[in-house]
Amino acid sequence: MPEARIPTGRVLLRNARLYPDASGARATALLMEGGRVRWLGQAGEALPPADEVIDAGGATALPSFIDAHAHLWWMAMDRLVWQLSGPQAPASIPELLDALRERARGDGDWLVGHGLSEARLAERRLPTRAEIDRAVADRPVVLRRVCGHAAVANTEALRRAGYREDSPDPPGGLLEREGGVPNGILREAAAVPLYPLLPRPAADELASALHAVARHALSLGVGTVVEAAVGFTAGFEAEWDLWCRVRDQGGFPLRMGFMFAIGATEAALRGLRPSLDPRWRAATLKCFSDGTLGSQTAALHQPYCACAQRKGLLMGSPAALRHGVSAAAAAGWQVAIHAIGDHGVDEALDALRAAAPLADGRPHRVEHLGLLSDGALDRLAATGAAVATQPSFIGRMGDGFAAALGPERAQRLYPARSLIERGVRLVGSSDAPAGDFSPFASMADARERRTPSGAVLGASERLDAAEALRSHTENAARAMGLWDRIGHLNVGADADLILVDTDPFQADTAAVRRTRVLRHLLGGRTVWTA
Repeated sequence: MPEARIPTGRVLLRNARLYPDASGARATALLMEGGRVRWLGQAGEALPPADEVIDAGGATALPSFIDAHAHLWWMAMDRLVWQLSGPQAPASIPELLDALRERARGDGDWLVGHGLSEARLAERRLPTRAEIDRAVADRPVVLRRVCGHAAVANTEALRRAGYREDSPDPPGGLLEREGGVPNGILREAAAVPLYPLLPRPAADELASALHAVARHALSLGVGTVVEAAVGFTAGFEAEWDLWCRVRDQGGFPLRMGFMFAIGATEAALRGLRPSLDPRWRAATLKCFSDGTLGSQTAALHQPYCACAQRKGLLMGSPAALRHGVSAAAAAGWQVAIHAIGDHGVDEALDALRAAAPLADGRPHRVEHLGLLSDGALDRLAATGAAVATQPSFIGRMGDGFAAALGPERAQRLYPARSLIERGVRLVGSSDAPAGDFSPFASMADARERRTPSGAVLGASERLDAAEALRSHTENAARAMGLWDRIGHLNVGADADLILVDTDPFQADTAAVRRTRVLRHLLGGRTVWTA
């Protein structure tokens, strides 16, 4: 990807509460030239000459944030399909069925919705195919759960996907049943046959939606995003072709990293090799050990509370995971393993033992790390892997997690401080749209660990202000292998910075959560202003 346009002259930022990194050390001025930070100044120092001066007016200046795990494609699709989350979404199954009947009066074939969550429905459960059939029987209906790891389909959609009353569970998937027959709730791999059948917006519409999502990211202070699973939403070819189109058209404002949700063999067959381009980095392959807590497919050693027979799902055999991880690392790919339940995490750590370290020092990664078994923290530290966590999950979904796991396990969810104390690099991220895309909300949640009902999960795992900021800047940059360029504002770094109205080192979490971004610069060029 070509370098972003950068100012040709010297740009001076003055009169700022400037934090070059998460150490808490402060400066008041910064000189940018050629897209890089060339000088930092303290109060009272003579200011260097500049072609342009930005007076911060006492605002706080921070490094531009890095979201190390998000789904921009999914967020773009959310702008173009029926949304089942938000204030206008159906609040009960009868309301949902009424909305389906209304939509079925329109033209078209498939009826598709995104963002379904039992937590937002009065019944606290997902609808079944029988219920959906009563509303719409002659057109296929697919409602995808907010996590992306489960969907609900009516009978017509199941038929078109090739499912019968006696269809077995696919490997790594679950067809929920009532009376011995599928009830329309499909978890993990069981839902995958539906996705290639779903209509997709035109490429121009999707590209425009991706640009809109990118502008939203800039307004939140996020200048770099790792797209966490190319291929997870609509298939690899469709997604990567569009990303390449967006790249080739130019003008996409974010620095990007990509995880490919394919194995090393498929990557080789497609002619893909790790690309370390600092603005368009595609050097990571993603594997899945298990599912998610919200869909109760995260693999646990002990059952979920509501069902003594349900312990979640492994997405494949442990041997297959080890082989996939080993092959990817041997081919020079960074490996990122989705692992949430304690059983899923244990299998991921076993697989990482087989992963050769990368020559350039980038760490392999564990995504999420919801729950650890006894001894797993020491094993994790021994792998040298970074952990990408999502603090806003507790703030958004913590009550549901606690109900699914029970009080003892709930207090051990999503460890953070204990990882730092053991020397594990903790990386903050959103997993948006499932989590909150705002890094300020994420940092506040990392410091509070408070559920929507006000309960605190794992008070001893709370981070302080510096740790929360570091996880969303420096540590995220190191996980991408870009610490020489981003994640800080020391001399030599890219001039990626934000001006905000709140000092996260001084403000309480409520104020941090309300932070407004006033200005966003990437490579010394202003890309967004309030």
